[in-house]
Amino acid sequence: MSDLMRLDREGPIGVLRFLQPAKRNPYSIAFVDELVTHLRKAERDDTIRAVVMTGGDHFSSGGDLVGFQTEIAKGARATSEMVDKVHDGGRAAYLFRKPLISAVCGVAFGAGLSLALSADIVVAAEDARLCEVFARVGGCPDTGSSWLLQQRAGAGVARMLVLTGREIDGRTAQELRIVEDCVPADQVETRALEIAREITQHPMFGVQTAKRVMRAAAECSYLEALDIERDCQSVLLCAHDFPEAMKAFSEKRKPEFQDR
Repeated sequence: MSDLMRLDREGPIGVLRFLQPAKRNPYSIAFVDELVTHLRKAERDDTIRAVVMTGGDHFSSGGDLVGFQTEIAKGARATSEMVDKVHDGGRAAYLFRKPLISAVCGVAFGAGLSLALSADIVVAAEDARLCEVFARVGGCPDTGSSWLLQQRAGAGVARMLVLTGREIDGRTAQELRIVEDCVPADQVETRALEIAREITQHPMFGVQTAKRVMRAAAECSYLEALDIERDCQSVLLCAHDFPEAMKAFSEKRKPEFQDR
């Protein structure tokens, strides 16, 4: 069994636990490899309908700067390949087809914050510490931070946080619309699981399609979004669950969905 992370189960919910909170779950190459492996495993498992990511007392302190030094010393090409490898973690999280929720306590710095923001929904502790730390170490945003933060908080807030390297707590992050929910630290995982359970009550094909539509629409124009919605909704309207919902509505009963 790995000492970096494991995939637990809470009914239809997968709970991806990072297992080194005492070290603040550094975002190493090994961490990325296991993250990708576990997310792919959860995606293939049809009994898992949503996933919650949690690091326990600390989500992730970000890039393993000490561990990266060996590759950086090899020059620009090796460094570029290493950064792209690190980006595999964010790609796997952002492209994950099922609902993904981050439960953030303690620190979420740099790549750790990027990973948290790659999820569909972020629940943060009131005293969580979030930081786009790149400027502090003479770097620029990576692991998707430049895009993810602007998508959530807007360009001005994103520039302020990136350029200052300012650390904010969970309450401020919610005020800035960087995270969706904020609760005391001892309630973070519980709240994330509550949201996941609420989502898993719905037909899975519809939920996954809705996630795909929302992600695609966020990256296009209004008219392009209408086309995306038309194409996806046309499939769902002819699938097994939407017709059942309409039939149940007309018969004044609860629908009996097949895609539970």
